[in-house]
Amino acid sequence: MKKLILLLVIFLSLQATRSFAQNSERMQQMQQQFRSFLKDSVQLSDAMIDSVTSIRQQYQPQMRQIFMDQSASMSDKQTKMQGLRTEMDGRYKSAGITDDQIAAIHKHEDWMRQQMMNRNNGGGGGQ
Repeated sequence: MKKLILLLVIFLSLQATRSFAQNSERMQQMQQQFRSFLKDSVQLSDAMIDSVTSIRQQYQPQMRQIFMDQSASMSDKQTKMQGLRTEMDGRYKSAGITDDQIAAIHKHEDWMRQQMMNRNNGGGGGQ
């Protein structure tokens, strides 16, 4: 019985490690695609791309917290997210990003969010 439990724990640990590695790899791919988008479509310099990604990384925990808050309504979440987006826009402008470039970033973020929602709600998001 102890061997069976040990094998089960080892198996679950390996599965968790594999899942974490796949998620990490997927996140790196998404970040690289976003950087390519910023360079090719938004026409940002490497320094500006670094600024945008740094700003996004700083706000990511707050966005995740809002998204995961089960006590908040969808309307409340949207209001809080809009507030963060406004703060981020101010930081983008301070970094030299134009209004048109910010609009292009928002359009792409909205598209990515929609893709993620479709994948999660459409049944195609799990292993």
